[in-house]
Amino acid sequence: MVQKGRLRVGAVSFLNTKPLIYPLLNEEIQTDIALSVDVPSRVATFLSEGKLDVGLIPIIEYFRAKPSDTNFCILPNISIASHGSVKSIQLFSRVPIQEIRRIALDTSSRTSVALLKILLAEKYGISPAFTTCASTVIPSTALQNRQYPPFEAVLLIGDPALRQLGSTDYSIDLGEAWHKFTGLPFVYACWTARKEAQLDDLPELLLESKTRGIAQIPEIARIEAQRLGFPEKLCLDYLQHNIKYDLGESEIAGLELFYKYAVKNDLAPPCRRLSFAGS
Repeated sequence: MVQKGRLRVGAVSFLNTKPLIYPLLNEEIQTDIALSVDVPSRVATFLSEGKLDVGLIPIIEYFRAKPSDTNFCILPNISIASHGSVKSIQLFSRVPIQEIRRIALDTSSRTSVALLKILLAEKYGISPAFTTCASTVIPSTALQNRQYPPFEAVLLIGDPALRQLGSTDYSIDLGEAWHKFTGLPFVYACWTARKEAQLDDLPELLLESKTRGIAQIPEIARIEAQRLGFPEKLCLDYLQHNIKYDLGESEIAGLELFYKYAVKNDLAPPCRRLSFAGS
């Protein structure tokens, strides 16, 4: 069934997405889309369920979508990516990585969980057990409790990870670990549409929002630092130097390699391919 009426667009609520959506949130760009924000996993679920027409979703959800149920396509030229350290996806640990036996996962972003499992298997050669935790967990406190919960490391993503930087004896920046392992960028999320959605000028509108938003990063950093209680310099460095917003040849190569490892480690089904809107 072809979607009619206002396009329902879902974005992620983290700091790193603000340059992509700030001009839309501020109504600097006139549009009749219905824009909502949430955590990555919920945006992906709503897109899969048809409650959204377009979503900024974790890239693992694109590869996990079942063609018989949902057919997705990626909007070109925009992503949330890193070419090294990402800062906002961190494994916090009280022991060296080779001694980790159990990890608590913040499941807000399924791509980050998949990336961690791939790095543990392919780069570090370990296979710890996993449990879940709230994104509000404080690693320095939780990891000292040897009785409950029984884990040596915690994966946090997004703003909660930024809040805990440097709080434990050991940590791994997953963006940096991937880049050292592969030499490629890592793409965490893309604008993804249900193929039956009538996009009209939405791809161009999102590109305009990206261009304007990147130019406004100093303003975004100032406002978000106050809202989140972060140092303004942290927000500015993070948005200007750690997060990248393009989706070019090197980012696509990183996507394809990530998918290859995801299939190898039973984290995504085989026989999926990248499909772009308008191609």
